[in-house]
Amino acid sequence: MGDVHPSHRIAHPPTETVAAIVAALAEHGFPVAVGGSAVLASLGLVDRVRDWDVTCEGDPDEIAQALDVLGLTWTAPPSAGRPFATDARYVVDAGDHEIDVLVGFAAWDGDRIERFPVRTSTTWLGLPIADPDVWTNAYRLIGRPERAAVLSSRDLRP
Repeated sequence: MGDVHPSHRIAHPPTETVAAIVAALAEHGFPVAVGGSAVLASLGLVDRVRDWDVTCEGDPDEIAQALDVLGLTWTAPPSAGRPFATDARYVVDAGDHEIDVLVGFAAWDGDRIERFPVRTSTTWLGLPIADPDVWTNAYRLIGRPERAAVLSSRDLRP
């Protein structure tokens, strides 16, 4: 697992808070990866990351406690409903942006729930980046087919 260096400059929010969250969750033994547009950016497929999406596995209450230990301000908004089936979502206030901490990231696929495993593929900006194949499927199921198509097309690039 190496550090990816896209050939062009990618705009992104500061990494200090997301890096602290990732480190705290990993220190507590929770599997953790940064997903969303960071996956696309790490592959050079987009030139901007608007916010950070942290996926992790574990007990939602224990993960909330880990966020509290960091002294972060966060909320737990109500579920958005289908297609989302994530166990818990915490939205961290990072000043000029928000960070979604998705515990047990999952979505409905017809009449069943598809769980998206926390797997890393590389590091980028010092962050563990989620497996693009996991996020291709996630984007497809959460109604972001254009993002799924961009990730799928990466295998077709020369």
